[in-house]
Amino acid sequence: MIRSSIFAVTVALCFGTGGAANAADLLDEIKDRGELVCGTLNYIAGVGFLDDKGEWSGFDVDFCKAAGAAILGDPKKVRFVATTGAQKFPALQSGEIDILSRSVTETISRDTTLGFSFIGPNHMTGQGFMVHKDTGVTDVKQLDGASVCVLAGTTTERYLADWFKANGMSFQPVAAENSDQMYSMYFDKRCDAVTMEPPYLAIRRARAASPDDHVILETLIAKSFEAPVIREGSPKFFKVLQWMHYGMITAEELGITQANVDEVAKTSTNPVVLRFLGVEGTIGSDMGVPNDWMVKVIKAVGNYGEFYNNTLGKNSHLQVPRGMNALWRDGGAMVAPGWQ
Repeated sequence: MIRSSIFAVTVALCFGTGGAANAADLLDEIKDRGELVCGTLNYIAGVGFLDDKGEWSGFDVDFCKAAGAAILGDPKKVRFVATTGAQKFPALQSGEIDILSRSVTETISRDTTLGFSFIGPNHMTGQGFMVHKDTGVTDVKQLDGASVCVLAGTTTERYLADWFKANGMSFQPVAAENSDQMYSMYFDKRCDAVTMEPPYLAIRRARAASPDDHVILETLIAKSFEAPVIREGSPKFFKVLQWMHYGMITAEELGITQANVDEVAKTSTNPVVLRFLGVEGTIGSDMGVPNDWMVKVIKAVGNYGEFYNNTLGKNSHLQVPRGMNALWRDGGAMVAPGWQ
């Protein structure tokens, strides 16, 4: 009897119970469906934006287009769903969307309690403040008692409260449902300051009637590791997305671009490049995607540098410097494991 019980426990530990070990991976479901469903923003140009012609664009949008290319061979096989700050996690948890690519900040509580897996991080920044110049504020410590516009239900809101409490300061939160509402309240002077990542503050300041009337403070109160998110329980889907992110970085390291990827695949004699582009080996098929999946990704959105510069950086109207998002060899934080 004891031996039977031990055997039963061993089987359960090795193979799971209730058929969990045999549960379908979301990667297979997406392939059968022929469509990837992506939750993102629809109102910030350069990040996530839907224009009047029905075209989606931006950094977070292009990540999902890359995923569509990797999994389904076509960046157009993605259906985008606009999500608000309050809706984003319920939409992911319910299965309404396959992936949430919406400037989501990775934190320990989110990573360990929500049942989510973070990809990357693929964008690194921090949390800062923009203030009206006529307040005379030049340092965050001068914001004691200030009113601060902030997005409701975000880590930005929690970091704000934690920082003021830790520094023995008080503030009056002015909560907004979305970024447009938040910045509208700020520019209408319903708050003294607005808090967000500096690139996004710079984007909004550039659109203001009088940009020089607004000051972005230098001090950051929190670092921000932003990453696309999926539900836990689909290890194949996670691996494809994580290595797609690493692959975009690797492509930049190897000098492989949208313009030359086909030629490199035909002419290179470098074993790493041939393995990376699927000319040799079975890395792709072993993961459940075509061997040339990274060729399709690069053709769809470019290497990481192109992906960043075409949406947020020097090739866009935003001109946001790469900073921490530069390659490690250029003084940034973007790095990828070896493609062996």
